[in-house]
Amino acid sequence: MWIRRFLIAIVLLLGAHLVLAAPRTFPPNAQRGTISGGNYPQVLINGQTQLLAPGALIKDKQNLIIMPSTLGNQVLTVNYTFDNLGKINRAWILTDEELAQPSH
Repeated sequence: MWIRRFLIAIVLLLGAHLVLAAPRTFPPNAQRGTISGGNYPQVLINGQTQLLAPGALIKDKQNLIIMPSTLGNQVLTVNYTFDNLGKINRAWILTDEELAQPSH
């Protein structure tokens, strides 16, 4: 009985690893640039002040949601999208592997 549970646990862990290792896909309208913090709800995109949309998501390299205040003065390369009102609604901080891929 314990062997069966052990094997199931191993299979689940391996499956979880594969899901976590899956490459992120970005929408076709995503643009590449740099982001740094500003006075919320503002951020700097490519050195220009932009507004974050209500409910905007910023995801780190592990694809976890982060708060805009954690950006601070760091300048990070991201893929980002705008909503219909011209506000930033999604941004993904890129990994080294994603940086090596051409942007759209």
